[in-house]
Amino acid sequence: MQFTPYLSFQGECREALTTYAEIFGGTTQLMPFSDMPAGDGMPRLEHGQADWIMHGQLDLPDGGVLMGADMPSQYGGTKMAGSSVAISLPSAAEVNRVFTALATAATIGMPVGPTFFSPAFGMLTDRFGTSWMIMAAPAEQPDGAAA
Repeated sequence: MQFTPYLSFQGECREALTTYAEIFGGTTQLMPFSDMPAGDGMPRLEHGQADWIMHGQLDLPDGGVLMGADMPSQYGGTKMAGSSVAISLPSAAEVNRVFTALATAATIGMPVGPTFFSPAFGMLTDRFGTSWMIMAAPAEQPDGAAA
């Protein structure tokens, strides 16, 4: 079983997933509300929402997937709250690169630093409202135990 994060935005999905593709690599698939067939009992879009993303997907080079959509308030949607996307990266250098790339106009919850469970761990909420927990995998000891 694999869980796939599905992020909620209010008009920033296209920019967010495009930015994440620049940071993590991969390709995006973006389906705007303007592609939705007329009718089907869906609530009316407000001015400017036709270009919002009804469904977006970032296919990562390692096979991972990150999904998201703009959630119009008239559909009952809101921005993300109460969860984080956690990512484990192979090195402290990669943690610092990703953290720095996401940190533009972000709220830093915990700067990158060593912890008892990771040589590099940091938390932030990026400018799109996505909360991230970014960590390096612990170094392996010669006996196979994690450091």
